[in-house]
Amino acid sequence: MEDTKLAVIMSVYKGDSLKFTQLAIESLQQQTYRNFTCYLLFDGVVAQDLDEYLSSLKDERFIVIKNKENHGLAKSMNQLLNTILPQKQYQFIARMDADDIAGKERFEKQIDYLSSHQEVDCVGTWAIEIDEEGNEYYRKQMPVSHQECFDFFSKRDCMIHPTVLFRRSYFEKAGLYPEDTYFGEDTMMWAQGFAAGCIFANIPEYLYFFRLNRQFFERRRGIKHAQSIWNLRCRVNKLLHYGPKAYCFAAAYAFAKLMPEKLLNVIYKTAR
Repeated sequence: MEDTKLAVIMSVYKGDSLKFTQLAIESLQQQTYRNFTCYLLFDGVVAQDLDEYLSSLKDERFIVIKNKENHGLAKSMNQLLNTILPQKQYQFIARMDADDIAGKERFEKQIDYLSSHQEVDCVGTWAIEIDEEGNEYYRKQMPVSHQECFDFFSKRDCMIHPTVLFRRSYFEKAGLYPEDTYFGEDTMMWAQGFAAGCIFANIPEYLYFFRLNRQFFERRRGIKHAQSIWNLRCRVNKLLHYGPKAYCFAAAYAFAKLMPEKLLNVIYKTAR
C-alpha cells in the first residue's frame, strides 16, 4: 500500500515546546510507511526557536502553514482539511499532536488495517501516556470493534483523538470538525460520524505515546469545564439516542471535573 498517499495534519501553537515538537517530527520521519505529507499549521504565533526549526526542515514531506491569529484546534483542523480534501491523491488522513510520539509502525499498521477492512472509516490505536520526562504514566486501552466503540461512547470518548487515521470517506459522510464547542470538538466529531453511519475501530496495540504535561489535569477541571462536559454529553446522547443511563454517566463525568486536582488525578488513573 506504499503507493497510497497519506496526509498528516498537525496544529502547533504558542504553548508547544521545541524539544517535544522535535521528538514528534522525528517520530514521523522514522515511520516505516513513508509515503505521506505532513501539513503543519501554526495556530497563531509560536516561539521563535520552534518557528525556526519547523521553517528550516529539509524534509520535503513537511509543509508549514502560518496563521498570525489563534483560532483553536477545530478551525485549525478544518483549515487543513479544506486544503487536503480537494487533493484527490490523499485517500487517508491522520491526526498527530505536536508534543506526542508516534510508534514507528503506526501508519503502516493503520493503513494495512483499513486496506483489509474496507467498511471502516476511522481507525485509532491504544496509547501509552507519558509525562514530560517520557516516563510511562498509564496504558490506555480503547474498545476495538465498531459496536464496542458505539456502546463505550455512551459513557465517554471511544477514540484517542491524535491516534486516529481517517479514510477520506469519513469527512464526505460526517463533515468537518464542529466549531461550536467550548472544547471537545473531537467528541462531537465522533458523534457526527456515528450519526452519519461511519464505521469505527481501534487496533489493540500501543502504537502511540500521548504526553501529559503538568497542566493536564488543571486545564480539565472547574465549573466551566463541568458545565461544558454536561452540555456536550447531552448533545451526544440526544443525537445518538442513548438512554437515561447515559445521562447518569454524563452527570458523573461532569461532577468529576469539580474535584480537586489530586483527586481528579486518582480518578483518571483508576476509573478508566
